Formats: sequence, structure tokens, C-alpha cells
Amino acid sequence: MKELAITAVNSITAVGHDGRMTAAAVRAGVSRLSEYDEYPDGDDNPITVARIRDIEDDNQDTASRLSSIATKCLEELLGDFFQDGASKPSKIHLFLGIAAEDRPGPRYEESCLYPLQRVLEDWADTVDLEVVPQGNASIHYAIAQAAELIENHPATLCIIGGLDSLLRASTLNWFEQAGRLKSVSYGRHQGLIAGEAVGFMIIEDPALAAQANRPLLARITALGLAEESSPRAAGSPSRNSGLTDACHAALNGIQDKEIRALFGDLNGENSRAVEWSMADMRCFKERHDQRQLWTPANCYGDTGAASGTVMTSVVTQGFVRGWLQSPVLMFCSDDHGSCGALVLEDDQA
Repeated sequence: MKELAITAVNSITAVGHDGRMTAAAVRAGVSRLSEYDEYPDGDDNPITVARIRDIEDDNQDTASRLSSIATKCLEELLGDFFQDGASKPSKIHLFLGIAAEDRPGPRYEESCLYPLQRVLEDWADTVDLEVVPQGNASIHYAIAQAAELIENHPATLCIIGGLDSLLRASTLNWFEQAGRLKSVSYGRHQGLIAGEAVGFMIIEDPALAAQANRPLLARITALGLAEESSPRAAGSPSRNSGLTDACHAALNGIQDKEIRALFGDLNGENSRAVEWSMADMRCFKERHDQRQLWTPANCYGDTGAASGTVMTSVVTQGFVRGWLQSPVLMFCSDDHGSCGALVLEDDQA
């Protein structure tokens, strides 16, 4: 894959209403979890969730709330991006990561696409929107598509987004029926914390970004995609080869460079920990104490299809503010089999 430049990022999570706040909270280990009385677990006790607060709190419809939150996030991203005099592109292409088609629950893109298109139309003559229904690994598949588009049409401004909320009864029912939801106060200490988040980032051809004198927040230097043959949603024993294959492919793209940090969408479930442990053992010949594993879901919950964009926003903030060393391997895997890994490097690498 040709190297890509990340020139803008933003996110909204349970611990931050912009990318800077979320990254600072993750760095400090700050979490914002609460009991969710609206949805009791199988023992009639409230589950533990990470909910975005103080935005559209009076709106009880999750899809409508998420649409307003996504619009706010995208407006702020574009406002910051163009405030320094950046010329408006003739065309913007948005790749929007959403939940896998087989996951029960609402189709959030149905409520979000039109408002997002209205925002984009203020900044470009032509706007194309495309959904990427690969769940947690949506960002990785979106990057592959965006890389091809930029290769053929370098002047296109590509925006990759991800949005999701697990806080709808139909989605929560699916997790609870398998005993996967966390209820800390009542003894179920293992399981996922249902969260919600939105994230967007702008990626460009590095040469054109440099020509336009835009600050380079991070570089995407390697990418790996794979499908798990026996995903968690299938309920059958798995060799956990999908995530391993994705990480292998990404690491092969940087060859002799030593990964300094790992960011993954591990969510507190044993199956996810086992999956990563096996990938870790298969991909890294030696263990390094200084190679830290970051699991931001501990702070803002499992954010589904928004996981990759939010973690990318955290990593870029770590590069810009100097508390994170490059290169970083960022990986995600979805319940329905899609797996992805990418390598992010700072401007000095």
C-alpha cells in the first residue's frame, strides 16, 4: 500500500467531546462508566455502560442522538481543517464505517448519511458517501478503499469515519443472550462495556499535503486485512488466525522497524484477550517491556465500528504531544470475522 498522510482527526466519546479530550483521558486512564438502569441484565441488574453525556441528553432516540453527535464531530473537524486557509477541494469522498450487516440493531447510517452529506456540501462541489459495514475493523477496510481512490485521483479529499452505539435494546439483547455484558456492581466482572462514539479523520496523498503546507499528524505506512474463518458470532471453536494474519501483513509492510506501542480494541472479554494473546505470540518473536499495550475501551467502552477511528485520533494526539513513540500497531477484530491492522508513524520516523 502507498503511504498515506493523516492531516486532521476528531472524535467524540464518553470521556471527551473532541479528540484532544479523549486522548488526554486515555493517557491518564480516566474512565466514565455508569450503571444503565434502562437495560437490566438476565438477573434483573443494571449493566455497566459508557454513554456520551451532555450532548443531546434530552433526545431519547439513540439513532437521532448519534446523528447529531456525528454532525457536530464532522463540522468541527472541517472547521479546524479549513481555518488556516486550506483551499476547498472540488471533491470529498466520505467512507463511513458502520456495524456489520449481521449484527442485530439499528442501521445508524440511515439517520446519519443525509445530515453528514449536508455538512460536506458546504465544503466541496461534489460529495460522495460510501458505507463500509465491517464493524470494528471498518477503518482498515476503508483505508484500503481510500488508498485506491487516492492512487487514481490524488486530488480527492478522503474522509474516513466510524460511528456506532451499542446502547439499543436489540443490540444489547444479542450480547446479553450470550452472557457478554458486564455488570460490575453485581459480580459479573468480565464482559464488554457497551459504549458509543463517533470519529473522523482526513487522509491525503503525502506529496499533495506537503505541497499545500498542511501539518502531518501521522503517516499510515502499512496495512493488513484478513477474515476470521470461525468468528465469535458463529459460536464455534476458533484458531484465531484472522487477527494474526492481519497483524502479520501490516508488520511485513515495515520489515525491520520495531513497534513501540500497540493499540487494540480489546473490550474485557476473555475471547478477545485470547485472540490477541495468540496473535502477539505468533507475530512478535521477542517480548519487550517498553512496548506498551493500550486498551482504550477500558476508558470509553466498546465502541464497535467507531473503534478504529477513535484509536487513530488518540495515537495522532500522542505523536503531536510527544507522549507516544512511533511506530504504533493499531488492530481491531469484529464479531463477524473482519480483522485489520495498520502501522502509524509520526512525521519524524
